[in-house]
Amino acid sequence: MSFRKGDLVACYVTNTSEWETLMSWGIVLDINKDLGDILVLDNHGHANWWPQRRWRSLTDKKKIKNIDFYIKLA
Repeated sequence: MSFRKGDLVACYVTNTSEWETLMSWGIVLDINKDLGDILVLDNHGHANWWPQRRWRSLTDKKKIKNIDFYIKLA
């Protein structure tokens, strides 16, 4: 998955008895293409470099379109 600066991302815990639990969310500040890492400013106010596989992008045009559709229906 390719990330862009400004993307909204989320990190989930999946190795628990629950299906998926949101651990944290944040915004991509920078990308290191050589290492495949992203700099994320998380919801706790910390900026750290992480492997891309740790995060899931929430800035997907299809997801945004679906969210907008469901909000309009509500």
